[in-house]
Amino acid sequence: MKTHTTHTELAKKIQKLNTTIERIEKLQPFSIMRNRKNFLWYSFLHGIMVGFGSVLGASLLIAFFIFLLKQIQFAPIIGSFVQSILENINVR
Repeated sequence: MKTHTTHTELAKKIQKLNTTIERIEKLQPFSIMRNRKNFLWYSFLHGIMVGFGSVLGASLLIAFFIFLLKQIQFAPIIGSFVQSILENINVR
């Protein structure tokens, strides 16, 4: 009698697992992966967004770094050094 209830409980758990798997398969990412064309388009757009975000983040970081350099008192020394290099390049 105990094995009968164990089999029944096991069957209920398997059924619950099966319905959960069916719900997961209906989610958006899995439906995109089934269609190759949609998956390639999604991957392309994802790559563009990652690239754009990287460029934007790097630009903001460099702009902030340059702003900080301008605030430091030693920046005029660096500025005059760069100016002398540019003058030497223009002379030659």
